[in-house]
Amino acid sequence: MLAVVACNSSSTKTQLVFNKLVGTWQTVGGTGFEQWAKEEDGSFRYVSFKVTGSDTSRDEHARIYREQDKWIFDVLVNGQNDGKAIKFTSSSLSNNSVQFSNPAHDFPTDINYTVVNADSVHAFIVGPNDKGGKDTIPYNFVRVK
Repeated sequence: MLAVVACNSSSTKTQLVFNKLVGTWQTVGGTGFEQWAKEEDGSFRYVSFKVTGSDTSRDEHARIYREQDKWIFDVLVNGQNDGKAIKFTSSSLSNNSVQFSNPAHDFPTDINYTVVNADSVHAFIVGPNDKGGKDTIPYNFVRVK
């Protein structure tokens, strides 16, 4: 799961953030995985899955692509949103982090990734809770491939 303000001068920096995510990542102490790949057209593909014993279940997949001066995280979550993909638009960017936002979505409204180093990524999602506040769910990953 998964801020970018990308303009022409920062597109190289944005590419570096996504390039750092390319590979297979496993949640620390868990059975969850994320796999990121770069496509020939410069977009990126993301798949989230769980492995339990010999069973693998795909939870969600996304395409990350440029649309004008923004990056889009277009994600389809199995069993949610009536089978339709939800668009999150880049909202902030640094050399090692990206945030995507969709304030109109119920949960999450924000998807964040920070590349700590070549083998460690901290991610979190944020969204409103039923008490009028916000919940943050963290995901820590280590590179497995």
